[in-house]
Amino acid sequence: MRFPILSRYLRQVSKFFLRDNYIISAAAGLGFCSALAVTNKMENSLTMGVGVVFVTCVSFCLVYPFKKLIIASGTHHKITLLMIIISVFVTIFNLIAQTIIPRIAFNIQAYIDLITTNCIVLAVISEGLTYEFWDAQKKILKACLGYSIALIFLALMREPLGFGTLMNFRILPESFPVVVLMITPVGGFFALALWRFMLRPLFVKTGVVYQEILQKEEESVDIEVPAKTETSGFKISKKFIIIIAIGILLIISLVTNVKALSFVNSQFAILLPIFLSALFFDGIVLSKLLGICPLLNKSRQIDAAWKMGVAVVIVVTLSASLNWIVYNKVLIGASNYISAISPVPIRLEKIFYLTVFIVTIATFVQILGVLLRRFAMDVYEQMGQFLELITVNCIVLASSTFTIPPGMSFMATTVTAFGFGLHWLMVCVWLAVLRRHRLFVPLNSWDEDSVAILLLGIMAAIFTGIGLIHIL
Repeated sequence: MRFPILSRYLRQVSKFFLRDNYIISAAAGLGFCSALAVTNKMENSLTMGVGVVFVTCVSFCLVYPFKKLIIASGTHHKITLLMIIISVFVTIFNLIAQTIIPRIAFNIQAYIDLITTNCIVLAVISEGLTYEFWDAQKKILKACLGYSIALIFLALMREPLGFGTLMNFRILPESFPVVVLMITPVGGFFALALWRFMLRPLFVKTGVVYQEILQKEEESVDIEVPAKTETSGFKISKKFIIIIAIGILLIISLVTNVKALSFVNSQFAILLPIFLSALFFDGIVLSKLLGICPLLNKSRQIDAAWKMGVAVVIVVTLSASLNWIVYNKVLIGASNYISAISPVPIRLEKIFYLTVFIVTIATFVQILGVLLRRFAMDVYEQMGQFLELITVNCIVLASSTFTIPPGMSFMATTVTAFGFGLHWLMVCVWLAVLRRHRLFVPLNSWDEDSVAILLLGIMAAIFTGIGLIHIL
């Protein structure tokens, strides 16, 4: 028995939420990081979805009256202002979640903080500033609910297969073999790629996504680019090679003679495992599942991957060091002073750390850009546009939030951030090499991102396997 009215209604609803869905059906995906990180449990996915809807809608209500001022401020300043405003409401939502659902909030607190740099939140608010208020709210609600639905889809696959439960209620028998891979970062990559591969043909057939868009994507992929348009790549001068060679010799000398100094030896023994863990086994991309959206975008060309990667390493390392100083010397110092003179203890580092980190990162990027324009114009011409994009790269903020609030030392924070940056550079260049040499040939741009996600899953599986090896 058919119900044409119900069927038509369901199709309209599915088109509203799934057409141009940034995670599942859009060619250029956004919001992959949190979609991979929190979807191993349905309760985490629902919490993240509610948080994104709340933060985006409320932030836009505050931003909209000042839209002319924000638009006129320029791209970089606009992004910084939006992130500062968003961070305030992220903090509010985090405090509410810690009060109502403390266990879930504790499990995904690091990723709730990173709603501040969520690509979807920033994109829909920026786009909404060009529309009337209610039209913009409709588009924002559509994008955020579509994001939440995508999280639910992924959790529906990962939690039952990984735990045998759904919302902590067992739905599979005890004898059913669980797929532990599904609750790991590797399973996140595989689940997302599988969903995109399965749902895209269904969406095209049912009209959820436009067939003509798919045809245009296929035509754009089939166009051959003339060889003369290829750039020469990342230029390296002889002076740069000499400096790198001297640095390598100094490092080798340090490693071979480190036992001569007991203090250096002890620090080396502590920091080396931290660095190797951040670089390989607990990397920001393949383990923490962050920085994926810019990685997929910039890994289309090797030259862009190198330049963006170098900029990420510099900004991540130095901004984490600055944030450690601000957090431990300014915020904690101010909190101690207030607690000494006030009967009500107020810990500023627990409330305002997110906003302070963003302000520090944005200020540092601005100062670095000014210094490069003043003293190294050639470097700025090659990397200037990438520096402006660094602020919205979630690994920059994550390198601080993952290390500083837990209480890591200055050296450990700096080394970890440096390892995270190198890890992102390494993965981005590897993926760019695979794309450049056409080791896989996608049918369209949507399939290209899906296959790239699958390749990231394979990389994550390799590093996870290596990390499990214990040398006796």
